[in-house]
Order: sequence, then structure tokens, then C-alpha cells
Amino acid sequence: MPPLHAHLDCDPGQDDAIAILYALGSSIVEIDSISVVGGNADVTKCARNALQILELAGRSDIPVYLGAAAPLKRLLQTLPEVFGESGMAGAENLPEPKRSIEEQTAVEKILSLPQGSTIVATGPLTNLALAVQKDPDFSGRIEKLVIMGGCVYPEHIRGWMGNYMAPNTTGYAEYNFAVDPEAAKIVLSGGFKNITLIGVNITRTVLYGHALDEKLRNAGSKCAAVAADILSTVGAEDHVDYASEKKSPNDPVRGIHDVVAMGAAARPDLFQFEKIPLTVTLDNVGDKALGQTLIDIDNPDHPSVNVVINLNREEFLNSMVVYVGNLT
Repeated sequence: MPPLHAHLDCDPGQDDAIAILYALGSSIVEIDSISVVGGNADVTKCARNALQILELAGRSDIPVYLGAAAPLKRLLQTLPEVFGESGMAGAENLPEPKRSIEEQTAVEKILSLPQGSTIVATGPLTNLALAVQKDPDFSGRIEKLVIMGGCVYPEHIRGWMGNYMAPNTTGYAEYNFAVDPEAAKIVLSGGFKNITLIGVNITRTVLYGHALDEKLRNAGSKCAAVAADILSTVGAEDHVDYASEKKSPNDPVRGIHDVVAMGAAARPDLFQFEKIPLTVTLDNVGDKALGQTLIDIDNPDHPSVNVVINLNREEFLNSMVVYVGNLT
């Protein structure tokens, strides 16, 4: 069976890096191009991180396009306390990239994607929203859009509707949607017929820890060892959030978010989905918080999003070790 060809829009970012390595090591997904957006770190750092990960994996043939530096209407809120100043804590010695950023912009590249394309989006949705605004017919040419974002049901650790509280708000939403909620709303209401959404209520149940760390380090490849270095470099917030999941005080437990979205694109057989009408809220009133994804039967932004509600965690994590271990 031929591989699924996909464009990745991302903000590397530790977890985006693992999503890239997962796809590159599989025979199921072929990443044809990558666009970057400001998110986990500023956009220039994200672009450099993407080029370095591709260099590490021996795939500098994949072009990288520079996208939006900031959300549509807000200041960018990066996450150095989670991912380090570079966005790639734990992998500060990645190889120097031999390839540069492409001259074409991210939006120009996205708008040039051919009919029937698949997009996997693992960062704020600013680039995609700008593409929709520039060419409203663009979304009709995309066969499938897979998004790591949102939080349709409360996440299990704290019972919140996300993992991030945007400035001047009083409630939690998922980071990618909360940092640019206007972009998320434009994308959900932008005419994409087939959207798959993997929220943090799911990704926070797919955990890295000592046992998985050991498997990656024993996989025998440099890429797997670097992936283990990245994932085992855990920010202070995750140490607190996942304290109850630790098997020992030094267990590097964390959610691995973005690679789960790549897994849903590559291995949908491992996932369970429910079609749900969703709206992204731009309010911060009462029990609503900016960027939350709310079930809305009466007036949804999208009437039928394929929302991941469960997955075979053991099989997915085993596939991650195998695919990343396939790389040199």
C-alpha cells in the first residue's frame, strides 16, 4: 500500500520533533513538506529546530517554509518553561542544517498543495487560517486535516477543559487553540470537510515514562536516543501534573501530544472516533474560556468533527518505538 503523503504544519517544539521522527521512520506516512508557525518557541527557532531534526534523520530533502510569527490578533505566548528557550530542551546538540528555509512562505506553500492533500497540524492554526482567508476555496481541495488541538471533554488530571490559561482569562483551554483562538475558529468554520481532532484530554493519557525511555534507548538508533533525550527532559509543570503517574521520583512522565496526531493520521486503526459538532469560543465569560472547544449542536463552527475518544495506547507506543528506531 502506498504511503500517505502529507504536509505538516507545526511549531517544533519537543513534541513536534517526535511527530516528525515518527513519520519519517514509518513506511505509512511520507512528509512531503513542512511549514512552521510561532508557538512553542518563536517562529525562527521553530524553523531551525525543524531543519535540525530533518538533518538528524537524514531527510534534509524535505523543504521547510517559514510561517506566521504571531497569532492573528494577539501576542505570541511561547512556552520556555515547558520546552526550554530553544523549544528543543534536551537536544541542544542537534546537527547544523545543510539546507535553508525556502523562499516561498508557508501560506504560499499551503495554498499550492494539490487537490486531495492531507495536512497534519500540530501547532497554533495561524498559517491555515491565513490560507483560508486568502483563498476561501483552498479548504475544499484538502482531503483530510488532522489537528492536535482542543479539549472536547475535561482532561483527567485536573478536570479542566485544557492545559493552558491564556493571559487575562480565567479558565483553561488547550494551548494551540488558546494561543490563537481566532485562527482555530476560522479553520473549523473554513469549509474543511474532513477534520480529525486529537485533544489534550486524549494526549494527556498517552504517557512517556521510564519504561518507554528504556525501549527507545535500546532501539539502537541515534534518532531514537535523541528522541529519548528530548522526551526525558521534562519541564517543571509536567513534573507537577503527572506526579501521580510516576513509578519512581525520577520517572520522566509526560504527555507526548503531537506524535499522537501523527499516529492518528498514520494508524487510524488504533484509534476510536466520534463525530461531534464543535465551536471554538472567543468568550471569557462564566464557565467559558478563550479557545475552548465546546460541543454545539445548534450553531457549530463545524458540524461533524472526527474527535478521537480513545486509542490502543500500548500498540501506539510500540509503533512509536519501532518507527523512530527505524531511523539511523
